[in-house]
Parts: sequence; structure tokens; C-alpha cells
Amino acid sequence: MVQLRATGRAHSRGDQVVRVPDADVLFTGDLVEAGQFAIFPWFPPYDTDVSGTRWIAVMERLAAEAPRIVVPGHGEVGGAGLLADVRDYLRLLRDETWARRDSAVDERTIVEEISALMIERHPEWGGREWIEKGVGCLCSEHAEHAEHAEHAE
Repeated sequence: MVQLRATGRAHSRGDQVVRVPDADVLFTGDLVEAGQFAIFPWFPPYDTDVSGTRWIAVMERLAAEAPRIVVPGHGEVGGAGLLADVRDYLRLLRDETWARRDSAVDERTIVEEISALMIERHPEWGGREWIEKGVGCLCSEHAEHAEHAEHAE
């Protein structure tokens, strides 16, 4: 049996995963890339379907399932650790981006500082050009987050 599961908007508007329960295998498509920075298809004003915050939520759910084998959209097949790696990277990217946005640092400076930090943490990972796109996406979501937090008070 093969299960197709929609995950909701994350890397793109129509993300889904494929699970083979009997073999405990999860095919993730571009939700997971092994050995490289997450691909953020963030090209405003036209291509902005990606959501960093929703992607984190999807990765938290998938990592909690801990499948034995994970087949990423790019890179080598691995285990549940791939899901945790992407989840942790996306969380750190969000937290570092939002901390800088809260202190009113301009986006160019944020990109430079976070790119240096991420490359230092993962010097072996490819796709460094995607860090800037991730920062841009999360900067746009920061305003939404700040607005929701303001209304919650």
C-alpha cells in the first residue's frame, strides 16, 4: 500500500508526501533536501507560495513520525535524521531572521549575517544561494507574526 498525503502549504502551495507504511519509507519531494540548504522558491511579487512558518510545522509533524527511510527531493536517501536536520535549520533560520527584524536591522544586513552563520554551521552543504531566499520569505512572514502577536495581547 502507498499513501499520498497532502501536507498543506510549505515549500509550495500543493506539497504532499508519499508514505509506504509496510516498508516505513517516506518520500518528501522538495520538503527535504539532504546535504543542502532548503530550496525557497521565493521570487516576489509573482512566486511567493512558499511559507517558512508552515514548512516548519510540516517538518515538525513529519519528524515526529520518525520513518525508518526518508527519500528527499535532492540528495542521498537517509533516515529520520534528515527530517530533523531540515526542521532544525528552518527553525534557526526563522529565529535568527526574526531576532534581527525585531531589532530593525535592514534585510541586506540580515542576509549577510545569517548567510555567514549558516555557512559556518553547515560548510559542507550546497545551495547557499537559497539562504537569501529563505531570509526574504521569513522577513515577509515576520510582519504577519508580529501582527498576530499584537492582536493576541
